[in-house]
Amino acid sequence: MLVLASASPRRRELLSEWGYDFKIIAAPVDEYMPEGINPETGVQDLARRKALSGLIAWQAQGGTAEDTVLGADTIVVLEDNILGKPVDETEAFRMLQALGGKTHRVMTAIALARAKDDARQTEVETDVAMTEVTFRALTDNEINAYIATGESMDKAAAYGIQGGAGKFVIQVSGSLTNVIGLPKEILANQLAKRGIFPQK
Repeated sequence: MLVLASASPRRRELLSEWGYDFKIIAAPVDEYMPEGINPETGVQDLARRKALSGLIAWQAQGGTAEDTVLGADTIVVLEDNILGKPVDETEAFRMLQALGGKTHRVMTAIALARAKDDARQTEVETDVAMTEVTFRALTDNEINAYIATGESMDKAAAYGIQGGAGKFVIQVSGSLTNVIGLPKEILANQLAKRGIFPQK
């Protein structure tokens, strides 16, 4: 059994589109990331914490050692600065303004957690994908209009490439699904190693 430890509707949609049969478990964690941490290390740590939190919650509901819990986290890195989810519209504006006319990196880490046979130990494997995204120059009016749609507030760096912000993008180098929230190629490979395959 595959269990998704995420409240993200985009991750749920991607797994469903790819044909996976899965359950969902709520596993909220503190998404704090220490200042100055290496982005790749930080995003994998967050994904690991989500997977472990999900595994604990799933086991409390009767999950078995055969079940695999998936945690994931996405960050945007612009000139070595990590851009998370904006706290308000003002911060969303600043983020989008900074992204305009530049290339940034999107990193999504996945973590797969499973209880060992005695259920007292766990094993967790993480991986991370990186995609480069280039925005065209943006006007203040364009940014404000996009923020007014409400799309910005629950997304890293205040934008969703699959939504209205898609028109800001002039180039994507790497996995598009990674930018949306799950790197399909890496995830499918890791799940296949565990005997988990699409059902359709």
